[in-house]
Amino acid sequence: MSDKYAVPNKLPGKTVSVLAHRKRRILQDKATIEQKKALKTKRVASAKRHHKFRRPESFVMNYLKAERTANRIKRTIQRTNLVATKDADKTNKKLLLVMRHAGKKIFDQTTDKIFNTLHMPNRHNAVFLKNDKETQILLKVIEPFVIYGYPSLSTIRELLFKRGFARVNSKKTPIQSNTLVEEHLGDKGIICLEDIIHEIYTVGPNFDAVKEFLCSFMLTSPREGWKKKVSVPYKRGGEYGDRGDAINELIMRCI
Repeated sequence: MSDKYAVPNKLPGKTVSVLAHRKRRILQDKATIEQKKALKTKRVASAKRHHKFRRPESFVMNYLKAERTANRIKRTIQRTNLVATKDADKTNKKLLLVMRHAGKKIFDQTTDKIFNTLHMPNRHNAVFLKNDKETQILLKVIEPFVIYGYPSLSTIRELLFKRGFARVNSKKTPIQSNTLVEEHLGDKGIICLEDIIHEIYTVGPNFDAVKEFLCSFMLTSPREGWKKKVSVPYKRGGEYGDRGDAINELIMRCI
């Protein structure tokens, strides 16, 4: 066998230091971190410079929106004469399902307080309400931001089974068993989810207690999007406002 294929039995000509390699890696990692910090600082500074200039209208836009909303509320009350209506107590006692579809940021304090009172602080919240005089007044004030109508029994059942949550100790808790219902509403004769559905649909004597027990339903934007203009009332070919029985089809697309 030729000697050229023999393995050379020689030590490396250059001494390899493990500590030197480790020091070099540490310095490289430190340099990489410093470079990333410098790039991040540069991006933040560039973003601040980009948004430094603001148009004068942007400073007063919120106040203009709040003023327009307040003027609309005044015109609505004057036009419909809601406060002075004598036959307001003769409104239909049907159940109403109200969904907030717009108004991610509301700058009018009156409208914002109404939404907080109705437990609809966020967009796509939905609640059940009695169709009485007080509800009609509130709905006229916040009408451009909501969609409401008469829910069917199947719609109520779908909402409770798919999007139903209870308010237990001020915390949002999923309704996983009838035991939870019986613990909080058993003294009122409501021991299961079907009893809650019946109480809501019939607007029974314990409707307020059931409504306080349930959290507002968190829905989504309708599948396939909005078919008409959201800024136009339903009676004029738009989306918002009173939809009557047609709200059931919309809610099914939002669940």
